[in-house]
Amino acid sequence: MRKSFICSFSGLVLGIALLLTSGCSHSEKDVISWPAGKLDKEQVQKLKGFFDQKKTLLAAVGMSDEEFISFSTDSAWSLNEADRNKLKQLRNRLSAPTGSTLLQKIVALQDVATYMNNTYGGTVGGFVSVAADVKSLSTMHDVYWGMRLDYPGTKFLPEGAGYAVLRFTSSRTEMLNVPYCVEMGGSYAHAWPNTGGGFTSSSLGKGGVPEYTFSNYFAPDQGAELYEVTTLGYEILRATYKGTKWVTTEPSTRASKSAPKEGSLVRNGIYGWVENNYYPLMSYLGGNKKIQIAENDVREYWGTEYYISSQADYLGKNCRVWNGDADHYFLTYVGEGASALPGFERVEKNVFGKLVPVREISNFREVISIHELFLNN
Repeated sequence: MRKSFICSFSGLVLGIALLLTSGCSHSEKDVISWPAGKLDKEQVQKLKGFFDQKKTLLAAVGMSDEEFISFSTDSAWSLNEADRNKLKQLRNRLSAPTGSTLLQKIVALQDVATYMNNTYGGTVGGFVSVAADVKSLSTMHDVYWGMRLDYPGTKFLPEGAGYAVLRFTSSRTEMLNVPYCVEMGGSYAHAWPNTGGGFTSSSLGKGGVPEYTFSNYFAPDQGAELYEVTTLGYEILRATYKGTKWVTTEPSTRASKSAPKEGSLVRNGIYGWVENNYYPLMSYLGGNKKIQIAENDVREYWGTEYYISSQADYLGKNCRVWNGDADHYFLTYVGEGASALPGFERVEKNVFGKLVPVREISNFREVISIHELFLNN
């Protein structure tokens, strides 16, 4: 590794190579140029989010700022009916995300490789936020307490080494739900620090942050980006979603010439049917769907969409199966009952996972259902 590269990235990668190379000895041609992202926090700051509109939204439902801070950060199931109704009126006034809405998902540093290696088949799911709604949260401390990442089994630390963030748009926003508890008309179980009211129980003093959850795992749109973020909020672009997978970012003087590995044949996500086989669908490009038959064979697609979910039994429980290696599958199980499965660690809120030898699972199967019909108009 060149001396200039070591100097530029000494300590945890800050991603601001130009600020660090001045003390390194190198010739001009040796300077590493790290690619800049298109969805970095500078771009996010230009977007209007909930807190930009909060005053108007609160006035529309007759709620004071003090009430908002109290109601949004409390457990919704413990509020009286009148306060719950007012909180729900406010939450329902927020515009639902659309295909052009920039979304954001916080990921623990330990799980960055899970995405970069396409363990989840290039898909994203679970809890997400509208990026503009969380643009004031960038340091590890603010993200931790603003998003309330102190749930049981968390991999985050309030003063930890940093975190990662996925920023993306999605053609599947109709699959986003507000995580309401039963008392708010939803189905999410009481699980503090989740509030059940559609906001995080932020302890930063400004009220809760709106949150959503995907009903399943879906591929992001082309150009989605994965950033590693330091404790103080500096970002470095680690991967970009291209085709049907996350592709690792390389500095310009060290660009990889080899194609990324395909991984195992486990299938999860949206597929199309062509020539007697299922092939992965790429996210929307120019308003139409693309289907990838082979690396250099990408076609327009207007046919039926199929959702494929790989599943198997492990120790008597039905688990979701994801990519592993030649001898292992990565299994996930949803629900607090996952604690009964030995060795499963919390992947995120309410989801547990473990790398399991192939020989230890049984009844591997693909559950295939028609997802949606697209017609050529």
